[in-house]
Amino acid sequence: MRGALLIIVLIAMLIVGILVVKDMKTESVDGVTKQEAIEKAEKSVKTAEDAINRITDKAKKSTEY
Repeated sequence: MRGALLIIVLIAMLIVGILVVKDMKTESVDGVTKQEAIEKAEKSVKTAEDAINRITDKAKKSTEY
């Protein structure tokens, strides 16, 4: 079960990384300033961390039963 949790966390981190890179590439195309791109990336990271925490909590609860 811990292995599955680790895999889920790694996949979530990969998705966040892809989203951050995608957001950083749009700063010159859409005219987004660097500060706005950084704020979007921080928001994406926070959202991903919340999702990871929820997944971790559910995995812990599932092992308790």
